[in-house]
Amino acid sequence: MENPKYILVMRQVASDYDGISHELFQIANNLERMDQFNPQQKLFSLVRNAEVSTVSLRNLTARTVRDDTAHFYGEVADLLGIRIDETHDWLKITVPAILPKRNQRDNQAFLTRPLRYALLDFLKENPMERFGSCAICIVHNYDEALGKRRIRDYDNIETKRYLDVIESMLLTNDSGLLCTVLQATKVSDRDCTEFYLMRPETLSTWAKNHVKSTTNSCFE
Repeated sequence: MENPKYILVMRQVASDYDGISHELFQIANNLERMDQFNPQQKLFSLVRNAEVSTVSLRNLTARTVRDDTAHFYGEVADLLGIRIDETHDWLKITVPAILPKRNQRDNQAFLTRPLRYALLDFLKENPMERFGSCAICIVHNYDEALGKRRIRDYDNIETKRYLDVIESMLLTNDSGLLCTVLQATKVSDRDCTEFYLMRPETLSTWAKNHVKSTTNSCFE
């Protein structure tokens, strides 16, 4: 494969990773030298850059596997810790992160593309009818060790792109008349976001088990 553009992009990705490494070393040095140094904003910026670079690297790799991109992205989903579990009452999809802020520059493809392929793999192994009418419950789990100040309002969380992926794979129609969305917030032992899909008549059972007096929730 001697495509000049491909090689140019590969070198750009390598350069981006070098830049991230340099910045991270600089942050570590600043933490050692300055007692009041707060690395939060710089680390947030590095996370965005790293996610963009990772998506670019995945795309470069996907071009080499050609006919087997589904298997490749399925492995990426597995490495990221995207999980899909089916019970009698609902389908649970776990994404190992707090969803990004709305209108932020975070690279949505970092998780949404592997999520799509994880769903494809699941449906291949577990064929199921699409939901005609549906309730989707989103639980935002925040790591207790990182503090409660990180907890965000629901209108400041980007859920649409993730719901678009899920609904396109599992629903016959995402009309508001047929799909009810509930969001809840929990303090947990790790950051993650859980999507529960179920028949509307099962919603009360789910709420009884998952919405406690210490859980904040709202219907959309």
